[in-house]
Amino acid sequence: MPENAAKALVLLFYSELFRNLEAAVECIGSTYVDHNDEKAGRGQEVLRAHVAAMRQTFPDFRIKIEDMIAEGDRVVTRVVGNGTHTGVWMQIEPTGRIVHVKGINIDRIVDGRIVEHWGEADTIGMLMQMGVDPFAGRLNTSMRSP
Repeated sequence: MPENAAKALVLLFYSELFRNLEAAVECIGSTYVDHNDEKAGRGQEVLRAHVAAMRQTFPDFRIKIEDMIAEGDRVVTRVVGNGTHTGVWMQIEPTGRIVHVKGINIDRIVDGRIVEHWGEADTIGMLMQMGVDPFAGRLNTSMRSP
């Protein structure tokens, strides 16, 4: 797949992911795997479950692509997501705060469909925006230098 076509596919995927899930689902292959949660299985249901969980917590969540690079069968996107925290997330009760989370995603394209996804997000920054101290009570003494 030409790199411009791969970028267009990924742009469509992220543009529709939280607006029109079925259009986003059309962008992924039947063997789709999200490497952030490999135990979830493969296929379209993995994506549907992930989006459903996000919508319960951040019903107005949207993703904006800040940067996109394509090479070979991979497309890398630098994104910013925004949403209002109105549902329980990681055992954190709703705060009503709007959170902004930065992330970087890598998607692999085969036969015009996204078949693999890797992503990293600034979860610590999200927690801090929710008013949570992500480091409170988490000192791991086994990690100290000798």
